[in-house]
This record gives sequence, structure tokens and C-alpha cells, in this order.
Amino acid sequence: MGDAYAALMSRMKEIETVGQIQGLLGWDQEVMMPPKAAPLRAEQLAWLSRTSHSMMVETSMGDVLAAAESEGAGDEVAAGNLRLIRDAYDKATKKPADFVERFARHKSKSIVSWAEAREKNDFSIFRDDLAEMIELNRELAEYLGYDDNPYDALLDIYESGLCVAQVDPLFAGLREALVPLIAAVGNCESPDMSWINSHTWNEEDQAQLSHGISESIGFDFDAGRRDKSTHPFCGGANPDDVRWTTRYDEAEPFGSLYGSLHETGHGLYEQGRPRHLDFQPAGHADGLGVHESQSRLWENQVGRSLAFSEWALPHWNKHFPENMNGVTGEMLWRSVNLVEPSLIRVEADEATYNLHIMIRYEIEKQLINGDLAIDDLPDAWDDMYEQYLGIRSSNHTQGVLQDIHWSMGAFGYFPTYTLGNLYSAQLLLAARHDLESTESLEEMWSRGEFTPLLEWMRSRVHARGSIISPSDLIEEATGTSPSPQPFIDYLRAKIERLYGIKA
Repeated sequence: MGDAYAALMSRMKEIETVGQIQGLLGWDQEVMMPPKAAPLRAEQLAWLSRTSHSMMVETSMGDVLAAAESEGAGDEVAAGNLRLIRDAYDKATKKPADFVERFARHKSKSIVSWAEAREKNDFSIFRDDLAEMIELNRELAEYLGYDDNPYDALLDIYESGLCVAQVDPLFAGLREALVPLIAAVGNCESPDMSWINSHTWNEEDQAQLSHGISESIGFDFDAGRRDKSTHPFCGGANPDDVRWTTRYDEAEPFGSLYGSLHETGHGLYEQGRPRHLDFQPAGHADGLGVHESQSRLWENQVGRSLAFSEWALPHWNKHFPENMNGVTGEMLWRSVNLVEPSLIRVEADEATYNLHIMIRYEIEKQLINGDLAIDDLPDAWDDMYEQYLGIRSSNHTQGVLQDIHWSMGAFGYFPTYTLGNLYSAQLLLAARHDLESTESLEEMWSRGEFTPLLEWMRSRVHARGSIISPSDLIEEATGTSPSPQPFIDYLRAKIERLYGIKA
């Protein structure tokens, strides 16, 4: 590549460095920051956002980008970088600097009020900050532009090209497949959960269990760490500094362990990113849908398999010898796969999980389009849970306040979770085709051999960064374009085996 491209990438390294600092301050805010530091942190993050934005939108940046594009992309990495920088530049130049600063400052303030509201089960504490965040997202949609629906502009932030016209029929098809499956399970006998409900599950032992299992499947704790937060997440600066969190409930251990597996999946992706592309846009993970495919893969398709439960049983016995007395691998497997309508998204089973996403998607569309008033939101949330899942929350902490995303301004984010479910099933199917020449993946997992699958994901997904688009990456890795069918087939086969039904 020529001199203009080299100058462009030098500028991008500076912008990427600011972004890494923002990530670390955001992690600290949710994990370790003293409560009184919140106003100062809001100012720090606002300054970093304003600085990063100004670096991206200055006139000379546009000139250097245009010059680099005129030189032509010499290889696929350069082509990927130019595509991503052009998209980021075009989006950034549409947003005024004062808006970027206001958004960042309010995000920091909103996260704090959400955490307090959730802890105190008081929506009114968060109400005004949420209302302002909705207005900021409407403003953002107008700056970015859209053809049909303001919500399209927000969806595109998290998955390039995603729009309501695509998501509506996708969700309708999934509902058509999932609802009869869930109904069929409702007529079956549930697994025995008494061995869980009759014990207390010590938080420190839960922490050690999740730490050991995360390490066993490949997470490098010399390049990362595990902490506790109100809402589990994965962040950090780069592959040498990946940080994930989980939360604990001493009444049941599955939320912690499977939340840890979920965030470990994100962390494995981050640690597997191509190091020769550090500080380059093409070195980032390829969109949130692909990122979510890695977390859902390890949490569900690996972590909730019978083979994994049998392998993990000695780990459970080590940390909870009295609680696990008489529990078999199959009992554990059936318990972690209980299919039952529930209130909490992050603890939902695989069959009902996407219905949680659909609820949030429908509510977000209404909020952004002005069809739902902020004061009607808590009841609308509960009404939709009753409509989709037949249950209703008894408090706001388990209802409208359970997710951190809206406090962060992340409207349009939730549908990527469903994309992740679909991508993960398609990727695992392709991995089976390549790896199961002499034995199944389940036979490997039963011995604690997770490296073959991880290495497959590393070569086909992680190492590819964002060089090509998410849909192209899925097609490259699997040989077929993205499709919901592998997920539907996987889930139907699993439910039939668990409950002995023909769905």
C-alpha cells in the first residue's frame, strides 16, 4: 500500500488507543469504581468520546481516507480496513461533536441510575434518564439517516445492513417453529430440580467452579480476568487484556456458571483476534451477531450438552461435595436444560430465549417510533411477557430493569443475540463436518478436549477479524449463507432427546 494508507493507519492507531482507554474506564465503572466517582467518570468518558470523534471527523482525516482509497486496496486486509474506516467516518461525520459528548456523558450517568433502580426495584429512579436516552437515540437515528424506519438506523450500528424488513419475517418464522416446540414440552414431566432448590450454593465456590471451567475450555487468565458485576459482560483493551464478569445467586448456581461460559465465549473470541492487526479496524471481532455466536456456542451447544455435563460433574463434586451427593451427569444435564417460561433473559433456556429477544425488539421499535410512552413501558413489558411466555413479573428488577443495554443507549443491540444463536448452530454444524472423522465432538468433550473445536473457531472465525462482512464470514466458514434452519434442527433434536417427544 502507498503513503496515504500508511498515514491513515497511523491515525487509526491513535483513535483505537483512545477506544481502548474508554473500554477500560467503562469496565472499571461497572466493577470497581467508588460510587462517588460517577460524576467525574462521566466527564472523563465524555472527553474521550469527544476527542475520538474529533480525530475521526477532522477534514484532514477525510482527505487522507480519500487518498488511501484512490491508491487501491493491495490485499484483503487493506480492503477490509478501508471499508470499515469509510463506514465509521461516514457515520461519525453525520454526528455533531456536541451530540457525541452529550451521549457519552448521559450514558455514564444513566448506567449509575439504572444500577440503583435495579437494586431498589424502583423504576422511577431510572425513568427520566431512560426517557432522555430514548430521545438521544431518536436524535442519533435522524443524524445517521434511514429509508423506512428510524429503528433501521440503530439496527445497522450493531449489525451492518440489518433492518426491520429483515428482522420481522425472521422472528415470525422462529416464533412459528418455537411456539409448538415449547407447547409440546409443557405437556411433559419436568426434570427433578429438588437437588438444586434444597441447598445453598456458596458464592466463592461458584466463583471457583466457573473460573476452573473457563480455564479448561481455553480462556487464558494471564491475558484476562474474571470479576463480579450487576450485569455480566466482557470487555477490556485488546487480546492481552480481556475482562469478563458474572454474578451470583446462592439460591441456584446455574446463572453464574452459564453466565460465565457465555462471557468466556466472548473472551475466547477477543483473545483469538489476529495480533498482526492490533490497532486496525479489520482486527476487531466481526460484528455483534458473530460475537454472540461464540458466547452462545460455549454456553449452550457445548456447555449444555450431555457430554459436557458428564465431564463437568467432578468439578461440581469438588466444589459442592454435599450438594452434589447422588447427582449424576444425566441429572445435571436435564436440570441445566429445563425448558420453562421464565422472566430473566440471561437465564432463559434455549427454546424460550429468542422469545425474550423478540419482546425487547418489539418494545424498542415502539419506543423509538413514539408508539409507546415511557410511563407505560413497565406495564407494556409485563403485558408482552404474558402474551409471549404466559408469565408476569412481580417486580421491576425482574422485569423492565433487568438488562443494562438501554442505560448504555444500546437500542438495536438485542436482535444480534438471536443472530448469534443462528450463527452458532451453523458454525457448529460445519465444525462437525470438518472434525468428526473418527469420533464425535461430544466424545472429545466428555474427555475435556475442547481444543479441536476452539482451534477450528480460531482459524475460521477469530483469526479473520473483520476483514470481510459478517454474512460473508459465516458463508466462508460454513460454505452456505446464513440460515435459521441449522438452529431449528439442532434445537428440535435436542428437545426430542430431552423430553422424549416428536416435535
